[in-house]
Amino acid sequence: MRQLSRSVTRRYQRGSAVAEYTIVVLFLVLVLVANPDAIPKLVQSLKEAYSSFVYALSVSWI
Repeated sequence: MRQLSRSVTRRYQRGSAVAEYTIVVLFLVLVLVANPDAIPKLVQSLKEAYSSFVYALSVSWI
């Protein structure tokens, strides 16, 4: 009987995860529709952050 209650709990947790992923995906689609150049801005920001990170690593060895 205890096994049955665990499977029911897992089913509800799985449904909850699907709802959370759906909300996140809908939010991302909304952002991309509202601001189509968001992806290039994100890529540029990641490049700048990575170059700053590499610079910080290289300076820390001195």
